[in-house]
Amino acid sequence: MDNNHHLLWYFRPKKELTQIYLCLMLRNFALSLIGLFVPLYLYKELSYTLSQTLYFYIFYALIFAISTPVAAKFASKYGVKHTILLSVPFFLIFVSLLQLLTIIKIPLMVVASFQGLAISFFWMGIHLIFYHASHKKHRGEEMGKRTGLSIIASMFGPLIGGVIIKFVGFWLVFVLVALILIISAGVLFFSKEEYVKYSFSLKSVVDKEHWKNSLFFVSRGSRVMAEGVIWPIFIFVILNDYVSLGLMGFVLSGIGAILIVVVGKYSDHKSKSKLLHWITGFESLAWIMRAFVQTVTHVFGATIFGAITYGVREAPMGALEYDKARKSDPVGYFVSREIFICLGRILMLVFVLMTNSLSGGLVFHGFVNLAALLF
Repeated sequence: MDNNHHLLWYFRPKKELTQIYLCLMLRNFALSLIGLFVPLYLYKELSYTLSQTLYFYIFYALIFAISTPVAAKFASKYGVKHTILLSVPFFLIFVSLLQLLTIIKIPLMVVASFQGLAISFFWMGIHLIFYHASHKKHRGEEMGKRTGLSIIASMFGPLIGGVIIKFVGFWLVFVLVALILIISAGVLFFSKEEYVKYSFSLKSVVDKEHWKNSLFFVSRGSRVMAEGVIWPIFIFVILNDYVSLGLMGFVLSGIGAILIVVVGKYSDHKSKSKLLHWITGFESLAWIMRAFVQTVTHVFGATIFGAITYGVREAPMGALEYDKARKSDPVGYFVSREIFICLGRILMLVFVLMTNSLSGGLVFHGFVNLAALLF
């Protein structure tokens, strides 16, 4: 029976999965041109204080959490792919407002709001379409391909973005991001729209079944802020150059992508939970090590070690997240997931604000990361 299932899976058309891969590859390449540099754009180029920059991300996470049930409701009425499509204008407004900050003092809360809306609508749509298109017995491999291909597509993004910013300016990066995002969303419409059922209620958000994984999802959110905000600001003081920062992102992506694809396929034949528990301690150690880097050599050494632990961990962990989505209410599961992840984002940033220590934030995440052992 298993052999028959495998043969059917291998030979059946996987058009929708291919579209998801392509969509994410294009999107991640676009975001990689700018994502690593946004905290520094606010903090260094526009001279906002560290506190103002962190409050920007706190408000973004808050809007992300609040708008996630709205995105799920939109998906149930208008379709999953239209939910992803709607994220594009939200993100383009966000990118445009970032550019306008150079000439107009727009409240950062307004800018952050559109980023929160864009990300919530996009990820709600992607989670649901991937959940239905992927196959449980091959989800580790499919998650590995999804993440690995996305990383490969974004490998050159930070380097290209760094060069463009240094020699031309942020404005050209913004234009490229806008064009590529529009194309990425359009790719999904080569197959039919999908619809889901979802009725929002506070009860569904605090469902005790979802709370079982809450600490793990909080740690996921903490990692997003540690990787995307705290670490770039922390090491820019050492590197002091956008091209060097881009090169660091390139190294991280290259190592991580290869390991994610290989380990993803391997994890379908082994216990994903055991693999996750084995690597989690090393992942925490990698984050704690980052807090103590002082030289360029330290930065790249910590980056390589972190890329290895991330590459081993990400595919089996991502596959387990989709496996745990209940068939009776996958939408409710993903809504709760995103809300807890946003809570993790906020807790990380609040900790850094309270301690006034970027390195302390990295250590904080090193310990919060151990929550994966409960997953």
